[in-house]
Amino acid sequence: MNSPLDHSTNRFSRRPRPKVMLLILGALAAIAFTGCGETPTFPDDSFAVIANADIGTGPSRLLIGVVSESEGRLGSPEDAMSVRIGPANDPSNEVTVTPVFTWIIDGAVGLWRADVEFAHAGPWQLVVEPGSGDALDPIQFLVLEETNAPNIGAVAPSSVTPTLGDTALAELTSDSDPDERFYEVSLDEAIANGEETVLVFATPAFCASAACGPLLNITKDVADDYPAVRFIHVEVYEGFTEPGFVPDASHLAPSVGPDGWNLPSEPWVFVIDGSGNVTARFEGVMDAIELHEVLG
Repeated sequence: MNSPLDHSTNRFSRRPRPKVMLLILGALAAIAFTGCGETPTFPDDSFAVIANADIGTGPSRLLIGVVSESEGRLGSPEDAMSVRIGPANDPSNEVTVTPVFTWIIDGAVGLWRADVEFAHAGPWQLVVEPGSGDALDPIQFLVLEETNAPNIGAVAPSSVTPTLGDTALAELTSDSDPDERFYEVSLDEAIANGEETVLVFATPAFCASAACGPLLNITKDVADDYPAVRFIHVEVYEGFTEPGFVPDASHLAPSVGPDGWNLPSEPWVFVIDGSGNVTARFEGVMDAIELHEVLG
């Protein structure tokens, strides 16, 4: 990751993305919500988007949005949907997956998530099939040989992250209701101490997708159930309390960049075990159930 793209896209990617990725911001940032099971099929002007960019070979978590040009973001837990996924050059060799709907903002806007095993890197194709009605047009996305951010099984970068020991809480987070437990210990110390750690990269006040605040709130709620687990929040940007601050490349926190976790987007949640290895990674959206399943 060399530098962010235009911040309005909420992407920091150093790798080129397929054209469909240009639709991601509109899918994530729009708050309009329709559906709730009232309509058995999607409107004729609906299209699918892939809402995460850092997709690698092996087990991966795919985020899928459905957008109508006339009605905005679509979807709810009551809407039945399946997706067909296969290599773009061999769509006949595809699998059908039933994704799970996950709210970004509870009751307002969300995405479907699907756990998929990708056999190889390259272009893949996805087709959304609603519970009834016609399938949406196929879309393509890129599967990477190696992900930008650390993948499951990788050694976690032992980044130094700011703490209350040397920085005021107001300068550590743009969260309007911060939990001081998330700023007590630097990540490198937690890893050195052999602590299981949940690491959250989020910028609630400057998140283009509006997903950062809800994601951080979920981890704060889950933290109460795991007193033996270390929870750490890292603000994506530094200097956000300074006059004239702009959320751009010059303000990225060191742990976000290529010398740290090399994040291609925000927000993120990683789980690190006591040996310092990544055991789970969640890009963009996560619900409490997913995190509970990892922490046990």
